[in-house]
Amino acid sequence: MSQLERDIAFCIDECDMSDNEIGDMLRACERLGGIAVEYFCEEFIFMDEPDAIDRYHDDEYLNIAEFNALYWER
Repeated sequence: MSQLERDIAFCIDECDMSDNEIGDMLRACERLGGIAVEYFCEEFIFMDEPDAIDRYHDDEYLNIAEFNALYWER
């Protein structure tokens, strides 16, 4: 099975996308360098757990002001 076939199957079976949504997803992944749709969805889209983003997003993870204070401002 080709990557395109796997991408389309993932869009249909796992994401329940319409034809237009599949086209949009394929074009977006192609513009990002031809990455796999499954990879893109698993890394950047929280389909099953909308609240999961709180586990992965921390405003204080890389606080630029703190970094600058530690390394550049003396």
